Amino acid sequence: MIEVIRFFAAILLCFGILQAPVAQYTPIENRVYADEELSVTPDSSKYIKIDVLDAGKDIYAPSEGESFGYRYGPTILMNADGSIDAYFAAPGAVGEWDWIIYRHSPDGGDTWTDEKAVIKPTAESPDFYSCCDPGVVKIGDYYYLGYTSTTNEAGVDNNVFVARSKNPDGPFEKWNGSGWGGKPVPIVDYTGDVSAFGAGEPSFIVKGDTLYIYYTWKDVAINQTRVAVADATDENWPATMEYKGVAIDYKNYMTADSADVKYVEDFGKFVAINTIERFTTNSFIGCFVSDDGITFNESCVVKENISHCCHNAGISSRPNGHIRLDDGVYLAYAYGDIWAYWSTRMNKVQLSLADAPDYSELEIDNLKTEIIPEKKTWYVNYVGITTTQQQYELSVSDKNKKLELYKVDKDFNCKNIRTDVTFTDYDENIISFKGMKIIPKAVGETFVTVNWKGFEDTFLVRVK
Repeated sequence: MIEVIRFFAAILLCFGILQAPVAQYTPIENRVYADEELSVTPDSSKYIKIDVLDAGKDIYAPSEGESFGYRYGPTILMNADGSIDAYFAAPGAVGEWDWIIYRHSPDGGDTWTDEKAVIKPTAESPDFYSCCDPGVVKIGDYYYLGYTSTTNEAGVDNNVFVARSKNPDGPFEKWNGSGWGGKPVPIVDYTGDVSAFGAGEPSFIVKGDTLYIYYTWKDVAINQTRVAVADATDENWPATMEYKGVAIDYKNYMTADSADVKYVEDFGKFVAINTIERFTTNSFIGCFVSDDGITFNESCVVKENISHCCHNAGISSRPNGHIRLDDGVYLAYAYGDIWAYWSTRMNKVQLSLADAPDYSELEIDNLKTEIIPEKKTWYVNYVGITTTQQQYELSVSDKNKKLELYKVDKDFNCKNIRTDVTFTDYDENIISFKGMKIIPKAVGETFVTVNWKGFEDTFLVRVK
């Protein structure tokens, strides 16, 4: 089938039926960022073509001497002033698999601030082990951050969760089933075979009063991107979600990973990108297009200037999930041929319309991009703090229990904290604190927020 597609694509290119891409990138200093949405009626006969303009540059690399390190599943939000808010999945600490990391670039990706962990697992909850695969959208005053998690030690049977904050770097409150804060409840609850991946890897678009929610659904012999909609005017929109069906069925691409879906205002079309044949030297970006945001068709493949062994890609957008070509558009993805030792690369891209799906880049070889580890310097950047365990249990008769707290650096190495610590948001009828010791007062349980130099963590204390 692929050979037939390549044959017809070659014919279309020879006769000029596929349109040549038109450069759309505008330097940051020349951008005009209008708030009004472009009103464009989509041409149902057209497809979206993506061209990568350069070999890109790494915005993350593992540190020199480390045996692992990664920042995958990027969400890249382009702001009106040319700055970027970006979110990635990172390794996690003290038994937790993944945390979600935030970074800010004031100059369109040339330089970046230090990282900050903004979403971590919650004790005794359905996101107990991991928080990964971020997807972020801004609605009104709030940033909504969707993520994948599970209580299954095998990392399967996943569900989709969401949290919100008025600031891009938190603090975030998790959806609890009826409101925000406390123990999280999934917004998409996987119901398939528990041995399969499940549901996860969300992305969002606000269009009018409608929020589109896209997520992976992987069951035995099923690999799909599904779509739901919700009322974007309701701050408790997870309670209004309505399932709309299968947006993309990867029955021909079982090696495809999560789709990042955006709305291209200039074309009036929805575009979805993902990586296919992920983690291999033949990996490439798949592109899918839709006029209604519900049903997608294949649109093109992207391989030129893409590093081999790529996976978990994202495409940049405004905070509402819209792409405006004059803002400049970026593709970002993780890559590397050693498991969990991956760099993250960002490339400038341009989007154009074509008269037919374009598969011509399947014949192009991937870039053999070598990971160049980031050299360690004398200082250490901390991304967050964590306790040695998510929950502490003690008896009323216990005199006290010592709390172990660690600061976590960018390589997720941990170092003990002993000073400058404050504890808040706990029930003073159940416990109190003396230095780093928990003093039991009465039977019950309470969550505690611990703060160290602007970094926060939450843990549970149960007194029996």
